[in-house]
Amino acid sequence: MSLIVSFRQRRWIVAACSVLAFGIASFGGGLAAIAQDQPAAPNEARAFAEVLREWKAIDADLDRLTNAYSEATEVELRRTLLAEYRQKIAVSEQKLAELRSSALAEYRETPNKDADVTRVLLGVLDDSLRRDRYDEAAEVATLLLDNDCPEPALPDMAGRVAYCRDEFAKAESLLKQAQEANKLSSEGERLLEDVATAKTSWAREQQIREKEATANDLPRVALETTKGRIVIELFENEAPETIGNFVSLVEKRFYDGLAFHRVLPGFMAQGGDPAGNGSGGPGYEIYCECEKPNHREHFRGTLSMAHAGKDTGGSQFFLTFRRTPHLDGRHTVFGRVIEGLDVLAKLQRRNPQFNRGLPEPDRIVKAEVLRKR
Repeated sequence: MSLIVSFRQRRWIVAACSVLAFGIASFGGGLAAIAQDQPAAPNEARAFAEVLREWKAIDADLDRLTNAYSEATEVELRRTLLAEYRQKIAVSEQKLAELRSSALAEYRETPNKDADVTRVLLGVLDDSLRRDRYDEAAEVATLLLDNDCPEPALPDMAGRVAYCRDEFAKAESLLKQAQEANKLSSEGERLLEDVATAKTSWAREQQIREKEATANDLPRVALETTKGRIVIELFENEAPETIGNFVSLVEKRFYDGLAFHRVLPGFMAQGGDPAGNGSGGPGYEIYCECEKPNHREHFRGTLSMAHAGKDTGGSQFFLTFRRTPHLDGRHTVFGRVIEGLDVLAKLQRRNPQFNRGLPEPDRIVKAEVLRKR
């Protein structure tokens, strides 16, 4: 195994090392105008300042370890440095949560009074967005927007968060605001181009979900994973054959112990492969139901069939982190997450294309049918 690949990939997956560097260095266009005449209460200021100091020390250690690893030539030394780095990453995750909490508390008490607090929150917002933690990102974005944070990049970031949470009308308003201020990112521009279509699709989806809620009879399956519980409602009205196959596999305990072998940031988590590398299946193939006139579309938390071409699906599926319109009509949507969206954000990101140094995948501990028609 290539240790340098593992080293870099873990840093990319966690992404914690760059939060403060991004937050403090990249933002500030509108922060210079923040008033400084009303500092935060002393106790809160000390709490935030102390956590920030500890965070910076951890970040410096991570940089030191990265540099030392890149210069090391002895295999044993590299292993030692890698082990130390992994331990420090775990500490950094805990400290990042503390930093977020302390910054939120201080900002709520005295919004826009401490530029460092605001910059940290913007960095945390960006980090949460990059790591598909959209609800956490929305909490920060809403707080900053409600308090008229003057950062020019905020409407673009908040608009992207809203889009990822299927809040398309809100996303459109914010992204247009960013566009008018000439602060629209390339990603924001792409989402803004889709938002009109997204609003129409989402309105249609909501009407269907309202009818489903009234009937309250769709099958449900629970996936107990190594990161938490996910409950999925299955779209038997639109994809009955796919549902029949999926439920049968669940009842046979086919999915128990299988990995989420492919989990890509900003996209989806794929699982259901007994081979664990994307090549396996149940030993047979099923027909696609994605070309039916009433086929469902891909939004946040959608359950859809993976395949290598039309009518080649079997057991592999994926769960989307956000709307993915390019898959509509090409993959059979057959359910949606109704509990455990936060678990999707926690699943270990990994790309099998990097065939060396891949982190251990999260797994389905147990799949269980909760309800059948």
